[in-house]
Amino acid sequence: MPRSVLLSLLLVVVLLGGCEINQETGSLDFNTVRTEEEKDIGAEAHRQVLAEFGGVYYDPALAAYVERVGQKMGEQSKTRYFDYRFTVLDSPSINAFALPGGYIYITRGLLALLSSEAELAGVLGHELAHVTARHGAQRLSRMRAEERFCAAFICDFELPVLSDMAAIGMDLAFGGFTQVQELEADKLGIRYMQRAGYDVHSMTVFLKKLKAQTDLEAEIAGLTLEQRKARGYSSTHPLTEDRIAQSSELTGNMEGDPDTVGKRDYLVAIDGLLYGNRREYGFVTGKSYMHPIRRIAFDIPEGYTLYTDSRRVTAIGADGAIVLFEPSRRLVRGSVLEYLETIWAEDIKLQDPRRLTINGMEAATGWMRHDTSRGLVDFRLVAIRVETGVIYRFLFISPSVMTPRLSEGMRGITYSFRMIGEAEAEQLQPFRIRIVSAGRTDSLFGLAAQSGFTDHAVKRFAVINDLDPGSSIEPGRIVKLVKK
Repeated sequence: MPRSVLLSLLLVVVLLGGCEINQETGSLDFNTVRTEEEKDIGAEAHRQVLAEFGGVYYDPALAAYVERVGQKMGEQSKTRYFDYRFTVLDSPSINAFALPGGYIYITRGLLALLSSEAELAGVLGHELAHVTARHGAQRLSRMRAEERFCAAFICDFELPVLSDMAAIGMDLAFGGFTQVQELEADKLGIRYMQRAGYDVHSMTVFLKKLKAQTDLEAEIAGLTLEQRKARGYSSTHPLTEDRIAQSSELTGNMEGDPDTVGKRDYLVAIDGLLYGNRREYGFVTGKSYMHPIRRIAFDIPEGYTLYTDSRRVTAIGADGAIVLFEPSRRLVRGSVLEYLETIWAEDIKLQDPRRLTINGMEAATGWMRHDTSRGLVDFRLVAIRVETGVIYRFLFISPSVMTPRLSEGMRGITYSFRMIGEAEAEQLQPFRIRIVSAGRTDSLFGLAAQSGFTDHAVKRFAVINDLDPGSSIEPGRIVKLVKK
């Protein structure tokens, strides 16, 4: 018998030996992970999640509101393996996820997109379902089964490290569930919504809004449809269109009490919510990145999308280009060229290393080419000194075949780097969600102009307020403005 066939048969035997009836779904699942171990994994990974996503967002009233809705949804499951813990993360990203053991997270960025308590319940219900159905435990069980066989047979694939509980938790949260599990989580979430008395149609409303937001971000970045699919989804995740179709089918004949939408209560809860970045991370203003505390700025050309966190700025281009910007982690006393060659690019032979002057500041650059599994890739390094000992650096990454076409834009980014004055820095303040009632003379265009959006203002305003870009605003309608 061929060795590969024998390995597959042995693996099937082990998988069948670890099968059990899932009390939440009624399905026969492979699971060898104890619930106590799931709790330990979640507790270890919780600290890492807080570090990666800006920590807990401080708003006691909002936290209590999310906790109340989450616990109400948790009470609807058939099982209670864990004590659920709901956390609002201080991150502008639009995200929600769960760790094994009952740790459920939602970012303030996603809270800003939602418009009702029922939508919030749908999001939390989906994440709860991953926990109650023990999707993470199932994935870990299979990983461990594969590891056991790889210890006995030579495998032609790499397995993740299974000894670090925090690393396991992060991998289970962000490594991806299967298409079946994602759609199953939607089904269970809708079931929990119905049992809790929420309008189940709000799940479809949310998914359509999520798609509209994703499409808008792709439009702003200049991505084609194929590039959107390649960047936004993996082969293991269903497209949002598939989730919308399933949600519409499941809820089509369900009756929902309009009183359980909870739009007004929700909007009151998020009034004053921080929107976008904090001053400590800098702001994306149009196509510029500006940091009011460090008092630096640079521009990004069309076709790039910017992401910021406490450590770096990342710009991703539609043609596969990536730009990383960050401060050096150490004080530098020698020349910038010396820093580039002996510290930053230590043990790397750079091509054409040379000195530059950028807006009166000492700088240096060099490049290298590396053969990767995806072909030749070019790396351009640029270091700039803004004051004694303080250096900022750009790393430009591009497929070698695209470098000639992308080089002008990269050069533009480099030479746009500048210091900004104290008065300009003081004007850079964070935005917040402000809840207002539309007046008799208010229009969509007028309200969008009052928001602090510097580009695509009408479409941005329309998406966060569940509106079509060409629709009218009826007097008295409660809307979200984004203002300082």
